[in-house]
Order: sequence, then C-alpha cells, then structure tokens
Amino acid sequence: MIEKDVVVVGSGGAGLSAAVVAACEGLDVLVVEKSDYFGGTTALSGGGIWIPMSAPAIDAGFHDSLDAARTYVRKVVGPTIDLDQLDRFLETAPKALDYLMSKTDVQFALEPGFPDYQPDIEGAVDDGRLLSPVPYDGKHLGEYFPLIRPPLSEFNAPGGFMIAIGDMPHLENMTRSLKSLLHMARLIGRFLIDRLRYPRGTRLTMGNAFVARLVRSALDNGVELWRRAPVMELVEEQSRVTGVVVERDGKRVEVRARRGVMLASGGFSANPEMRKRYIPYPEHHVSLVPESNTGDGINMGSRIGGTLDEGNVSNAMWTVMSLATDLDGNTTKYPHIFMDRPKPGCIAVNRDGRRFTNEANLNMVKDMHATDSVPAHLICDRKFIRKYGLGIVKPGGLGLKKWLKAGYIVSAPTVRELAEQIGCDPVNLEETVARMNQFAAEGVDHDFGKGSSTADRGIGDPRNKPNPSLGPIKTAPFYAVKILPGDSTTTLGLKVNPNAQVLNENGEVIEGLYAAGLDMNSLWRGVQPANGGNNAPSLTFGYIAAMDMASKPG
Repeated sequence: MIEKDVVVVGSGGAGLSAAVVAACEGLDVLVVEKSDYFGGTTALSGGGIWIPMSAPAIDAGFHDSLDAARTYVRKVVGPTIDLDQLDRFLETAPKALDYLMSKTDVQFALEPGFPDYQPDIEGAVDDGRLLSPVPYDGKHLGEYFPLIRPPLSEFNAPGGFMIAIGDMPHLENMTRSLKSLLHMARLIGRFLIDRLRYPRGTRLTMGNAFVARLVRSALDNGVELWRRAPVMELVEEQSRVTGVVVERDGKRVEVRARRGVMLASGGFSANPEMRKRYIPYPEHHVSLVPESNTGDGINMGSRIGGTLDEGNVSNAMWTVMSLATDLDGNTTKYPHIFMDRPKPGCIAVNRDGRRFTNEANLNMVKDMHATDSVPAHLICDRKFIRKYGLGIVKPGGLGLKKWLKAGYIVSAPTVRELAEQIGCDPVNLEETVARMNQFAAEGVDHDFGKGSSTADRGIGDPRNKPNPSLGPIKTAPFYAVKILPGDSTTTLGLKVNPNAQVLNENGEVIEGLYAAGLDMNSLWRGVQPANGGNNAPSLTFGYIAAMDMASKPG
C-alpha cells in the first residue's frame, strides 16, 4: 500500500489545478492518468478562462461587477442554476487565479475583444472577462514535454505549429501588413528550428500552454505523476472514501488518500452506452475529446452512492463536426467552430435542401437536433473556399484536391448538381441559395438572423460589407461538406456541494470524495455563458476542493 494525502484521478485542468494547489498547501499528492498523455480535454481546448472581476481586468480599467455577472448567468442558464455553486464560483474564481499566478508557473493574460456569448442579455459585457494562458516554452518541461497531450493538428496546430489567439490577426493580415508578416515569419522560423530536435513546435499556446504550466508547477511542488495508470475502484472505510485501487505496470496497487480523492477523469464522451442514454442521435454523434474519457470517475462515484445531477439544459457542450477519411483509411475529426460556418458565404442545409439555423450560432447543434437536420451539409462556392477554406481544407484551397478525391468535400459546377450529389432536393437548394444571395446584398438575414448580433459579427469577416456574416454563393464550382452533431465535452456529472464534495441521493456529503471538471455536473447546466466557460469552473473548483482537503485533519 502507498500512502498519500491526496489522490487525483485525471490530469486535465481540474485535476492538475487541484493537485498543484494541494501541493502548494503542503500536501503529498499523486495524480493518476489512465492514458499515455497528461492534459485531458483541457489540452485540446482553447485554454481560455471566463472570470468576471479578475485582477488583470480591474488593472486594465474594465468596469464590471459580480452582481452583473450573476444576473447574466442566471438569465442565460435559467431556473435550474445552482445559486450556491454560482455564488461560490464568482466569489472564488478571481482568488483562485491570483493564487495560481502568484505561487506557480500558471500565467494568464487578459484577452481583449471577446464579448459574452449572449451580449444582449442583462449583465453581459462586451469585453474584459476572458483570459488566455500565456504561451509557454515546452523545453522547460524536459522529459515531460512529449507527455503533454498534443493539440488538434487539424484545428489549431497544423503540423504541430501552434498559434495563440493573439497571433490570429497577424495570420489574417500577413499578406497586407509588414508587421504581421514579420511576426509570423519569426514564429515559423522558430517552429522550423524546433522540428530539427523535437516532434513538434515547443511554443505551446491555448490549452497546451495551460496544461504545460500546470505540469511544470506540479513537478516543482513535488506532485507525483503516473500515466498509463487507470483507477479500478474507490476504497471505502466506514462510509468514507479512503483511497483508490490503481492498475500500474500490470499490477493492482492500493493508494491510501488521507485527505481525499478528487475525481476529474474527463466525463463520458467516449462511452458508447452512456452516450446512448444521455446524448441525442448517438448513432451520428462525433466527440472531439480523448478516447480515454469513458466516464470512469462518474461511474466509480455512482457505485458508492454518488448521484448524477440530471435536469441539465443539455448533457454536452455541442460542437458541429465533420469526419474525413483519407485514401489510406485514416479518419480525422474536424470541429467547425470559427473558421468556416460563421463566415459570409456559407450556409447549412438539411436533407430537404433548406436552411434550418443561424450558421454563426455557437450552439448550432441544438438546432440540428430540434429540426431533425442530422446529418446536414455546409454549402459554399469557389470564392469562399479560396478565402476561408472549408473544414479541413485551409484558406487558399490548401488540401482541396486531396479531400475531393477522398470524398470528404463534394463539388459540382451548378447548385442543382451539387444537390443531387449530396442527396437533397435540388429545387429547394437552388431557392435557398438564391434567397441567401438576396439577404447578402441587403445585409439582413430575414430567416434566421445570421449577422444580427454582436457575437455573430465578431466571428464573421469585418472586411465584408454590408454585413460581416452574410455573403453570396454565386461563383462556380460549388462545394459541400457533410456535418454531424458532436461535443467538445459532456456536462452531465456527479452532484456536488459548493466545496466540490460529492453528494449522495439524500444530498449528504460522501466524506473524502470530491469531483471537478467534467466529472462534476456542469455549473452552467449545459449552456455556456462565454468563451472559457469550461476551463474556469475546472480551475476554480479544483482550487476549492484542494483548499478544503488542506483544511482537513491529516
């Protein structure tokens, strides 16, 4: 038997935040990760955190209040919001951020220009609540650098070359601005040098930077990190969780946890049976998250009396996905978030050849479910695909020939022929395209309001007039890609109190057991208030749980 103060199950943002804080408080901590990599879903994310009234925002002069944030979240989420949890989050999140930034390598900077997702709701702000992790040099991790879960090469790290949100304007303007060209040239030059010695670039950004900084902080504070070490069961003594049984190197090892066990194993996106039970259209559903997210923490907690906090608005954070299989049989998942569907000149149509949604809506999957538009297709023309790309095909049409040959992208010389190729009504599709072309000329989408909100226009193309979100589909050939409903995380998890302690069906604390991240039911009940809405509660409730464990007798 091995003895520790704290055992953390999972190495994403929640688990590592809890581990680092507990270690900073003087506790002996073990993190057990079942996969080959540390970082979990957080490593694949944008890495941002949504924290109202953070010190960087106050220092920058942003005017905000916790009351405004509370009002906004209550109106966005609705009556199912747990007000005690919400208050604990809003009051503690700035303190948790200050703690990590002052005591560890974790560093965040204010990310300007990102409004809340529903800016027209009372309490929303146009700026000042989103922070992004400061880029990190992976070389500082030494032998642990290759053990950080790689980012999505198809999305934000082509070939292992990572850019930060702040680099994106330079990427878009490098052909028009010498400053932007030099900025990108420096990044590319560093990447090319890195590739002489490393399997990918060492400049880590977004979720990879957050995880890397947490791993470095964990190592510096004496946290023991195990990988390829799945937890098989929780250990109970006299109605208290006292440890875990871990499979390591083919042997079962019991690890005693004097202060507590934290469940942060990443939700159930990759568990087929749980998806059938809790996710609509499971036969079409495509998850973005690691294959190791099989609901282990939730199921272990449930087996000893923990209860699922059902009644969410949705049981996952939905993401529009496409699947690309190349000629060698390799399949790639692509999340359609900012790069194509919100841009002017792209529409989504169902099997009837009709639009069914505002394509810039970040929760577009909800409309796919509600209108039975599964699967659907994104439609665009030659000008669009050259300018913005489509799915895996990059701006400039990079990769277009390859993915046309593989059948991922479908092309036709006319809209009618495109409809016939993708199996939708050709007359309806012609009418739909003609109607969108009229809307593009007017600058108003009379059907679904694409481009009518600040949020839509912010992820459109500001150079496009009269509306950054609306553009014509006129220039042959025409293109389509099949899209499916998917998720970036599940949200249904174990019911906890404001200290992140797991509760049984009677609302009583299961002593010694905590949950955060995706093993804890979403604070937002499946409706994110803003960019960074997942990582912020993970960091905050990881901190809360660690501080609660540190306050317990050893």
